[in-house]
Amino acid sequence: MKKEEMLQHLKALDPAIFTLLQDEIRRQRCTLSLVPTVNAMSPLAAFLEGSALANSTLEACTAAHTSSIEELVRTRAQELFGSEHAVVRLGGIAAASRVAFLALLQPGDTVLSFNRRKEEHCAGLRYHFENFGIDPAAQRVDWDEVMQLAERVRPRLIIFSPVSYPCIPNYARLTEVARAVGAYLWVDIGQCVGLVAAGLIPSPVACADIVSFPTNDALRGPDGAILLCKKELAARLDAAVANTGHSSLHMNHLAALGFALHAAAQPKFHAYGEQVLASAAALAAALRERGIELLAGGTETHLLLAAPAAGVDITEAVHTLGRIGIYVKLDRIPTMRPEILLSALRLSTAGAVTRGLAAADMPLIADVLACVLSGKCTDREEDRLRMAVAKLLMDKPIFSEVWMNDVSTHVAASPDSVHDHAAGERMSILKNLLR
Repeated sequence: MKKEEMLQHLKALDPAIFTLLQDEIRRQRCTLSLVPTVNAMSPLAAFLEGSALANSTLEACTAAHTSSIEELVRTRAQELFGSEHAVVRLGGIAAASRVAFLALLQPGDTVLSFNRRKEEHCAGLRYHFENFGIDPAAQRVDWDEVMQLAERVRPRLIIFSPVSYPCIPNYARLTEVARAVGAYLWVDIGQCVGLVAAGLIPSPVACADIVSFPTNDALRGPDGAILLCKKELAARLDAAVANTGHSSLHMNHLAALGFALHAAAQPKFHAYGEQVLASAAALAAALRERGIELLAGGTETHLLLAAPAAGVDITEAVHTLGRIGIYVKLDRIPTMRPEILLSALRLSTAGAVTRGLAAADMPLIADVLACVLSGKCTDREEDRLRMAVAKLLMDKPIFSEVWMNDVSTHVAASPDSVHDHAAGERMSILKNLLR
């Protein structure tokens, strides 16, 4: 059934869901998300997730019988990130986090975690969390201070999940801290995974015991997560996966994930990452020119932390930007002093670049952000900025064809190839029926 026919059937059979679908498409086309965890899924990954593979469930395999599709996805993850082992049978980052905890720790163990990250995934698990964060004045991690803290609390596990840290981490010092106190090191590269995969920022895979990341935002794949680990921890992580109920997975999910990993290894994805970095640098420069403070002095990745001017209610700023048509995420950032929290908007250019925006478009976005964060956005200005954002996005798709890989070098052009494939499928079905 063609797409147009399916939509007509949906509209006739379930007008409520049809309306929700149309409204959401309109919202995504007419607004811009700068939220780091929001990005458009690759159309080809989305096609695979909605394909006939959804009708097949992959059960847990024994050592004597491994699934070819799971092995393919695992191999692609290991090759892309240079890892000794990968766990790909995970529904999301929360599930991946619980698997890592159960594989590494015993009840009562101490965890030293950047901004207390991953504690939110520990419901029912009894660990003692200690926090480390940025220096409130320098707004960067003081690794000497982290070493002193680790020597004092003697953690069994150190977690570094820099979702609110726009700087390149010093993985060598972080590893030194973990080894000095006999702790496992777990790094969640989060929304920076795309830049790591593209080789544009350093990777912690060689030094960390475990590396985790979601697969849906920066990699533009399906919902899910991957755990990478050293080979000596492979059996423990695999056992924790089985013991926490991840015994089956639909093949459509694995196929979509496998494609996303394959796409991330292509030159086009590297070019995409370069544009993300260039746009982030351009947005940072434009915000500074407009008097907006950026925590940590700017950005070395895709991430920016834009602080409001004194007296500006940051929660109201988020609502105002939403009305204008730009979605952002408010963050309260812990520091090494428990009484000090820094407020900022956590911004990313990854989703904007997926839609086809470039560095040249960042000054206009900076105009909107600066007007609101400076407290100068009157009702008249809000209307003007809403029109400017609408004009900017008017011809921007949800996923720009600029980032679709050119397949002309991989497959011979054949206008009838898709029809031949469909005919072959029909013939195969007839043969099976006549057996």
